[in-house]
Amino acid sequence: MTQGANGWEARRDVSDPRAVLEPVAAVLRAAGFYAYTTLDAENRWSVACDTDEGHVDVRVGDDGYELDVWDTSPGLFMDDENERRREARERLARVSLPAIARGLLEPAQDVWWDEGLHGVGVRLRCQVPFALRDEIGRIAKERLARLNAVIGEVEARLME
Repeated sequence: MTQGANGWEARRDVSDPRAVLEPVAAVLRAAGFYAYTTLDAENRWSVACDTDEGHVDVRVGDDGYELDVWDTSPGLFMDDENERRREARERLARVSLPAIARGLLEPAQDVWWDEGLHGVGVRLRCQVPFALRDEIGRIAKERLARLNAVIGEVEARLME
């Protein structure tokens, strides 16, 4: 990133997103993440990190980095030995999640029921200005902590 008169250049050349993301991967690795550049499901360059606390994806946006943290908490009702009851509770969870999302989540947050893992999935999205690239590791850790708190809140509502 080149410095301008006000400290940081306001506009970035994002014609090569992979080149813009390589320094982000380095910052995340320095923060202790296993970070790598890859093409995502929509064929966009991104930096991906997989941790015990969740997943981190960073892409280049128009005005900064798009940072997503997401995870699925598996097996919410797996302790229920009665398979019919467990399936009914999972069905109720799927039906309840949209209402919980409306009442609990912010606009840049999503929740879903993961059929394969039998649990709640949550994604938190935020924008990080290009000028804060060197802070993205700290920001990702804070967002992962918030992600796990949101997952816990959603699960608590489903268990009521």
